[in-house]
Amino acid sequence: MIRQFDVFANPGASTRSSVPYIVVLQSHMYDALDTIVVAPLMRMPQAFEPTKVWVEVEIDSERLVLDVALMANLERKALNRRITSLAAHEDAIRRALDRLFTGF
Repeated sequence: MIRQFDVFANPGASTRSSVPYIVVLQSHMYDALDTIVVAPLMRMPQAFEPTKVWVEVEIDSERLVLDVALMANLERKALNRRITSLAAHEDAIRRALDRLFTGF
């Protein structure tokens, strides 16, 4: 089962060098669709200026940033290699989503 906040290897070969992972944002309680909502987990840009819709995390000693404003959907079957979970960052991710959708 794919769970909310699971991290997967980026299935897109053309973007994998700058976006090594994607994070599932969609609740695992709703799995009726063939697609799933995800957001990119990107390598830190050189000129890093945090925004209110970015969440900083670390995976395998690498600092990364989750950009919820770049969420998209993709086919569930594209997610085949789970890396870890960002459930420990749930509050920060939900705050970023709230800022994106409500402004607060």
